[in-house]
Amino acid sequence: MSVIRRAYLFLALICIIWGTTYAAIKYAVMDFPPFLLVGIRQTAAGLLLLSLAYGSGKFKIPNRKYIGLQAITGVATITGGNGFVTWGMQYVSSGLAAIIGSLTPVLVVLLSLAWHGKERIHGRMVLGVLLGFGGLALIFREGWQDFIRPEYRWGIAGCFASCFTWSLGTVMAKQWNSPGVSPLLNAGLQITSGGLGGFVVSFFFDTNHTIHHTTQGWMAVGYLALIGSALAFSLYMFVLKHLSATVSSLYTYINPVVAILLGWALLGEALTVWEVAGMSITIVGVWIVNSKRE
Repeated sequence: MSVIRRAYLFLALICIIWGTTYAAIKYAVMDFPPFLLVGIRQTAAGLLLLSLAYGSGKFKIPNRKYIGLQAITGVATITGGNGFVTWGMQYVSSGLAAIIGSLTPVLVVLLSLAWHGKERIHGRMVLGVLLGFGGLALIFREGWQDFIRPEYRWGIAGCFASCFTWSLGTVMAKQWNSPGVSPLLNAGLQITSGGLGGFVVSFFFDTNHTIHHTTQGWMAVGYLALIGSALAFSLYMFVLKHLSATVSSLYTYINPVVAILLGWALLGEALTVWEVAGMSITIVGVWIVNSKRE
């Protein structure tokens, strides 16, 4: 299997894995303060990845500047991106969070253009990104009314902050990740830095630091750390290494589609004409983006 095909396979796995983490976060925040949850989950996952990178025999400590850039990227992606959405999901519906999260590829395109880096943006990519967002907006059309609910305002702000910082971190990683450094080591450095940042932010922003020790809560944390962070983020570093930042961020379009189809196939949930139309538009948008590879 070629490297590019493997990257697309890994991207498909990310779509499925990160599509399940929203439910796991919902369970976890019942027992853990949000930013403390980020600190515990991500630091554990990052240290695990660094240990695996060291044990692989290919571990080479990068210079201080490189480690610093990886730390900045991790704070943006993990502390900000993962932290703010974890905090925001205490207050908003999953449909509204999905709408805001689907802005990620749009922001990645805009930030890549502003960065003037090695990312190449073409007209078909922009069209595909906008179609993908339009499809999800149609799928979650009922969630738009949640924007005017006053009790959701802080959750909305948190989701937008998450979308921006994650997009910024994605562009940073694409620009700063060295091809000569393994995706495992990059993931370990970024996740560990982001997790430690979560502990710092928790000190200032979590209203309490009480953990309710339940089997369900700790199982959710274990799943988020091992599968949602350690495994999925390592795959994401590999995808970013071989695909564009815009293509790599398209998982935010596919996650909801996967969740809806699984609910229909396994749980007997209704599949409306609007959802089928929205998914079709989204899939067409993703195809257009990928119809002209780098």
